[in-house]
Amino acid sequence: MAETVRAYETQLEFSGKSGHAVVVEFGKPWRFVFWDKAQYVGCVDLGEGVWFTSEWCETNSPNDLHCYEPIMDKQLRWSRVQILESGPARARVKWSYALCDMRYRIFHGNTRAEEIYTIYPDGVAVREVVLWPGTESNHGGNANLWQMAEWILVNAAGSNPLDVLRMPEPFTLRNGCGEQINVPWPLPASDFEPFCDYYPQVKDWPVYAGKVNLKNQPNPFIVIVKNQAIFPFIPCPVCKGNHPYFNLFPGKNLYNVYKHWPVTDMEDFIQWVPAGDEIGKVATHTSFVDVNYALRRSPDDYIPTPDQGTTWHLLVGATGVDTDGTELEELAHSYSQPARIEIQRDPGEPDDLHRGRVLLEGYEYPLRAYTFRKTGEDRVEITMIPTAPQINPVFLINGWTSARVRIVVDGQELSEDAFTAQISGHDLTVWLPGRFTKETQIRFFV
Repeated sequence: MAETVRAYETQLEFSGKSGHAVVVEFGKPWRFVFWDKAQYVGCVDLGEGVWFTSEWCETNSPNDLHCYEPIMDKQLRWSRVQILESGPARARVKWSYALCDMRYRIFHGNTRAEEIYTIYPDGVAVREVVLWPGTESNHGGNANLWQMAEWILVNAAGSNPLDVLRMPEPFTLRNGCGEQINVPWPLPASDFEPFCDYYPQVKDWPVYAGKVNLKNQPNPFIVIVKNQAIFPFIPCPVCKGNHPYFNLFPGKNLYNVYKHWPVTDMEDFIQWVPAGDEIGKVATHTSFVDVNYALRRSPDDYIPTPDQGTTWHLLVGATGVDTDGTELEELAHSYSQPARIEIQRDPGEPDDLHRGRVLLEGYEYPLRAYTFRKTGEDRVEITMIPTAPQINPVFLINGWTSARVRIVVDGQELSEDAFTAQISGHDLTVWLPGRFTKETQIRFFV
């Protein structure tokens, strides 16, 4: 039976609270959840009261101590979730929110963001983050940072992060080329400090594949590729290296375990609230490293405001129990280095890249998919020529009119349980599981 995806709305209980949620399942030991008691932040439910999130958009003002971010919207004035698509091959969930403080003031009057999670049967999501910096007012002044990712573990009441983390090195960052950094616990920083102060080698890395290491549970991850077209950033102001600014959370004093989010309506605080003696008694979150478009470290640092609609793409999900993370490197290369596609033309049809019955529209990073447009017969024949191994490639064909599809790979027709397909309107989406390393002929037909 082919692996499938299902998105649905439900009442979800976590850490003793119940509320509205969108849940996406795909037959793995983990699932994605968007829950109102967490302000609909996209999370990975790893089981046994343990979640993970890759964070949200956040900014900070030099004029006050507030954080402007969606988790401050305890009353859900602006945070919304919507299922855009749900089918066996993929689900798409949109989460929209404002960047507000604890007094429900929005940075620059109307700063907002929208995220779309596109999730496939392998349990990997493309998280697309779109930011619209505000222009209604100058409330908050000149931002100290623009942040859009962070490795954050979430523990329900009764679950202690110190018990579920695989010690003594609960965080691993890989570079896509076989090199890795194992970050110890407590985290080595005594304050919020540049990651590159401790690990200067990151400045030259092409990939940042980081995972949180858990005991006997799936390991959640974020994969970021260093490509300004996929993940825009201002080069690090500290080491001057060509990498996003990574902020290492303090470990020696606070142990970076906080209780102001999720599962709380607490509004009487500034910035954040360490959990202290309540670790394991209330819901907490534990932060490791954050990722920034830009961050001010000194008065000399210029912090540009991203353009309206600036968009970031990153991969989020989990791997199997006790994996070393090497599989994330291939996933990163597969995503950032799509294969060359050649279209097999009909007899008599001119070999023209720009015109024809079947056209390659490109590789859509938000969808992790090769996209085509066709007219006429429901038949598309291509050759996929990888430069890096292609992991579980996705094909989207616009103009498909039939209710089903058959697939032949290198002359052999696949059984229906060897791939997963869905049709939405005239869009055919096919998720093709496997690792493809050489030139491959693929035919879609009815």
